Amino acid sequence: MRVLVTGAAGFIGSRVVRRLLARGHEVRALVLASDKRDNLEGLAVEVIVGDVTRPSIEEAICGVEVVFHLAALYALWLPDPDAMMRVNVDGTRNVLAAARRRGVRRVVHTSSIARFGGQGLRSRATESSAFALGGTGNVYARSKALAHELACEAARAGQDVVIVAPTGPIGPGDIGPTPTGRLLLTAFKTPIMVTIPSITNFAHVDDIAEGHVLAAERGASGRSYLLGHRDLSVAQLAGIVAKRLGRRERTVALPFAVAELAGHAALLATRHVTRRAPLLTPDSVRIAKLGLAADCRRAVEELGMPQTSIEQAVGDAHDWFQRAGYLA
Repeated sequence: MRVLVTGAAGFIGSRVVRRLLARGHEVRALVLASDKRDNLEGLAVEVIVGDVTRPSIEEAICGVEVVFHLAALYALWLPDPDAMMRVNVDGTRNVLAAARRRGVRRVVHTSSIARFGGQGLRSRATESSAFALGGTGNVYARSKALAHELACEAARAGQDVVIVAPTGPIGPGDIGPTPTGRLLLTAFKTPIMVTIPSITNFAHVDDIAEGHVLAAERGASGRSYLLGHRDLSVAQLAGIVAKRLGRRERTVALPFAVAELAGHAALLATRHVTRRAPLLTPDSVRIAKLGLAADCRRAVEELGMPQTSIEQAVGDAHDWFQRAGYLA
């Protein structure tokens, strides 16, 4: 079967490509001209340079049976925040429309835990949860919620669209790195980890990638599947890192009020000095207050998504970061 993967050079996208190749599928990988392609090096894929926000996306879709739409902007800060809306929302609209015109059999749309999470530190999100992060002011969360609704609308109109929503991915290939990867890198490099009392769901990136492929094979059109494994506090994740490195766990808990002030300071430094995404922003702290815990049983029970331990995921991430020179 011939398939297209948008965002194929990215963290999750490249792992989806590997899972598809292992099943014997013919993979067309859509990448931006500016993308690092290290994650696709040596793989037997047809690389197409294109942009989901451009009409040329239709050429990439021509002749494929299934589209895995993973292309998205995910960052705590961008100099042009409207770019998230263009890529995450308009790009999704373009991909769905082109897939309809070209007669694609099925689209697997990648949503996000940001669409479902934020139900409170003592509550776990499910696929029935309402969007709860709108009040945080986070552009990424809002863009993914809007894109998610576009996918739902397409399914209601009769297009075969299955929706998957990854939680925090951990593992090899985090080339960006993603905000989750930056958190891990900080834990790997810093003997004392500053934490906030929040809860997030995490999973091995290869399990999340497998969940995408299983959704294409077994998922129901119009149905959403949270792809995750285990809820952890930042302190618990730091403890797993400390055990991996064989060192004593040292964490300092930061109250939310102090963390939000630190987020404002970090954002000011980003805007006026570094121009690099900070580790903390005011809206990311507001999200942390609401938590990103998730009940991911549906994907396990209906799709058969594997559940690799987070300890293994952290170990695989550490080994990859070390080989790739991130820990030098």
